[in-house]
Amino acid sequence: MVAVSTTAWWVIGSALGAVVVALVAALVIAIILLARRIIGQAGAIVAALDGAQRNTAPLYDVANTNHALVRIVSGLRSVREELSA
Repeated sequence: MVAVSTTAWWVIGSALGAVVVALVAALVIAIILLARRIIGQAGAIVAALDGAQRNTAPLYDVANTNHALVRIVSGLRSVREELSA
């Protein structure tokens, strides 16, 4: 093993610590940037889903329309039966 003075070990330790801190800072910055990008995409997704909800809202009225048509048809049948009797 190479003989290294105590001061050299402190310098090596400080350098390794600085590298670790730099890596952690880079990772935190990357996470923050990705989080901001996700927030922007989430806003666009919410807007698209709101648009889809507006576009498909009339589909919920189809059941009411079908029920009204069934009542009309049954009323017409009863009138037809009364007229033919």
